[in-house]
Amino acid sequence: MKIQNEKEAEKHREEKKEKQRQYYEKNRHHICDNVLNRYGPKAMDQINKLCPDTVNEYCNRYPFEEYGEPLIIKLLNHYKIFSYQARYHDCFEAGMLAYLFSMHRCAYLGIKNVKAYINKMIRIYVICALTIYDDTKNLCKANDFKEVRIDADYSVDHY
Repeated sequence: MKIQNEKEAEKHREEKKEKQRQYYEKNRHHICDNVLNRYGPKAMDQINKLCPDTVNEYCNRYPFEEYGEPLIIKLLNHYKIFSYQARYHDCFEAGMLAYLFSMHRCAYLGIKNVKAYINKMIRIYVICALTIYDDTKNLCKANDFKEVRIDADYSVDHY
């Protein structure tokens, strides 16, 4: 009886996991947009109202130049995203937002392993930025539009 319940529980977990994966695939653009443009900034505003001094203390103790920027550059290099590519700037900006979000969350929750948390959040935010950026490119391709980035010094198809 116990073995059958374990099998049913495992089957239920697999079904739940598959439903979550399908939901993410269907709604990934919306989810990533919410993380980058709604959830993160809103949470930072709320935390900043509750404990601004603690946030400033964490930002001074863990400066961006030492704890954020090197992790962002390392991750972008891992994904083969270089400074001459248009998506580099979107991803770098997402990484900076992730660093700020990490400082706020660590200050609010009193997290001690700050570097690991920053690394985790930078990875999540960069993946979200790539998802949004690539979805824009795919939408243009599917509708025979030419992708134009107004903040780029050159056309997207330059390279």
